[in-house]
Amino acid sequence: MTQDQEVTWSCDVLLEPFSWKDPKTVRVQPDLFEPEIRNAWRDKVFAAMALCPEHRFWLRTAYPQLYSQYIEQIAHDRLEWLAWRVSVSQVLRELGRQEEATGDGPAWPLANVDVE
Repeated sequence: MTQDQEVTWSCDVLLEPFSWKDPKTVRVQPDLFEPEIRNAWRDKVFAAMALCPEHRFWLRTAYPQLYSQYIEQIAHDRLEWLAWRVSVSQVLRELGRQEEATGDGPAWPLANVDVE
């Protein structure tokens, strides 16, 4: 069994994880839960992570309470979840995979995302 390669993803190239052939352990930078970062951007990053279940994403945040609030909102607020699903659809459209934008999507919190 081979060990996953570790990489750092700055999120500035949103579709970068889709280009990785083998499963990776991904250190996500910057801190996605800095107060000045908007949920719309977080939604796009989390959409990309959800659509790459073969990778394991590690988030480091100085704001774990904001992470928890974000996850709770998507998990329990239908409007927040729908806003996130729009981001998923946008990412799939950019990939030319818009036909995959159906169904309920993954359970929250995402199984392939960890916070430290």
